[in-house]
Amino acid sequence: MSEVLENLDRNLKEQVKCYTELYDLEKDKQKALIENSVQEIDKITVREEQLFPVVKHLEKERILFTEQIGLELGMAPEDLTLAVLAGRFPVLQGVHTDLERVIGELQGIHDINTQLLQQSIKLVEFTVGLFMHQEKNTYTHPSRNGNDMDKKLHLLDWRI
Repeated sequence: MSEVLENLDRNLKEQVKCYTELYDLEKDKQKALIENSVQEIDKITVREEQLFPVVKHLEKERILFTEQIGLELGMAPEDLTLAVLAGRFPVLQGVHTDLERVIGELQGIHDINTQLLQQSIKLVEFTVGLFMHQEKNTYTHPSRNGNDMDKKLHLLDWRI
């Protein structure tokens, strides 16, 4: 069992590293969102997409290790949460704490970034709405005579 526990501990520490890197990337993305730096957002997104398969692979490994431990303990793998394992095997307590911390931090910054993106989308929709609804966004110069009243000045002249 000690080899499986060591493998699980190593796996969880690798997950902590990946989630920490994702957290750092989310902080960088937040700065890029505020600065409206599309190139930086793209660069960060590419790196995030490179990490996702790594995290997925580590999670599959973790499930296998948990299944092995469950067989040895006579417990169903789905009942063996990390909290249960950390309570039963003190060697996992540190990595359990680290993983909970980094995932909580990642969730918090992700929520803020989601709000920033939603605000950006609303701004874009508003701007597009200004351009698309020309009749509502017109200006008529007050000194024009009656013949010229039909000619409205538009925010964007589509004839150009």
